[in-house]
Amino acid sequence: MNELYYGDCLEVMKTLDSGSIDLIYLDPPFNSKRNYNVLFQTKDGSEAPSQVQAFEDTWAWDQKAAAEFEALRNQSVAMSELMGCLRTLVGTNDLLAYLVMITSRLTECHRVLKRTGSIYLHCDQTAAHYIKVVMDVVFGHENFLNNVVWLYGLGGSSSRYWPRKHDDLLFYSKEPDQQFFVAARVPAKSQMMQGQDKKAPDWWDIPSLNNMAKERLGYPTQKPLELMNRIVEASCPPGGVV
Repeated sequence: MNELYYGDCLEVMKTLDSGSIDLIYLDPPFNSKRNYNVLFQTKDGSEAPSQVQAFEDTWAWDQKAAAEFEALRNQSVAMSELMGCLRTLVGTNDLLAYLVMITSRLTECHRVLKRTGSIYLHCDQTAAHYIKVVMDVVFGHENFLNNVVWLYGLGGSSSRYWPRKHDDLLFYSKEPDQQFFVAARVPAKSQMMQGQDKKAPDWWDIPSLNNMAKERLGYPTQKPLELMNRIVEASCPPGGVV
């Protein structure tokens, strides 16, 4: 209990018992074609000059991806059909390598979840529509619960398209209507319910971390504590395993 594992989540999950996890929150790389660096901080909170590449968010179709693709195809008829359809749709390329990586890990996520468990997968517009199809196959379309929209506000803009100011959280259960769930309450904004609270909707207006945020640790894709708290408090029972 209360252990932090450092490494590839796929290899870590292979060591876990089936049906042992209450909640999974997955914030995978988005295939953004960027390298993310971590700036180390000194004990007084100031930035140190050293940095390390946290991860390379770039995927390539190579022998390893091809082998993983074939391994998935041999899992089941449904998985074989999924892999074949994805290859037909996107081609044998870097995007397929990324989707293969995601699929392998989602398969293990499904195995380790309890029957009362659920999963939130954090994604953006880069590949969310493909990942949704993968999750429909791995978890079953009948177990899809919500596409939660996280409105974060910060970020750049463009003169060529609408500003991209949200991410998606794909929310699935392990089995139909068996998931633990306690909805968050938020202040009501209507005149009729003034001064009262209501169940939070499927869009969450939670600010992202700015450069001066006290909780910022220096990790480039760190998410705000308020977002994490909402997910854990809603979908993990007290004393459960995340």
